[in-house]
Amino acid sequence: MGAAAPALHSPSEANLSPTERFRKFLQDGQYRITPERFEVLDAVLAWDDHFDADNLFIYLKSKGSKVSRATVYKTLNLLHECGLVSRYRFSLGHAQYEKTTGRPSHDHMVCTKCGKIIEFENAEVERVQSDSAAQYGFTPQYHSLQIFGICAECTASGNTAPGKEHAPQSHAIPPKVIQAPPRQ
Repeated sequence: MGAAAPALHSPSEANLSPTERFRKFLQDGQYRITPERFEVLDAVLAWDDHFDADNLFIYLKSKGSKVSRATVYKTLNLLHECGLVSRYRFSLGHAQYEKTTGRPSHDHMVCTKCGKIIEFENAEVERVQSDSAAQYGFTPQYHSLQIFGICAECTASGNTAPGKEHAPQSHAIPPKVIQAPPRQ
């Protein structure tokens, strides 16, 4: 699995819808089951790209939601623990998220100049993961491959000189205000 999220806790959970899976996770962990948490889940499931907690909060507010910023952050942490979202740190800035359901296994290339994220699928990466795990008797749950470099557009424009402001350890990916999540 290319997304960096915890694996299912049991094989029977694979047959549950994301909503049922989250409800079971909350019940099993003795967390409060609130409409606000499911409002956040619904917004996440509607999103087809990477997002950050602030983008999600702004989107929910634009739809008239009463969900607090703290609830968005806490719910994203719970969704990550549950395996319904992946969390990435493409830079030392804020975390980026993406849903894990309905998406193929993939990895990421991140441009250190413009912050562009390129998703890619590669059967060889999956094969190497499986072969390596088998060699060591290891049971993989997930993996995350991130390649940092300079995208074709930045290379073509001559934007390749190292710059402290765009180094991987800086805020290479500025938050974007997104009006609505992309629909499938």
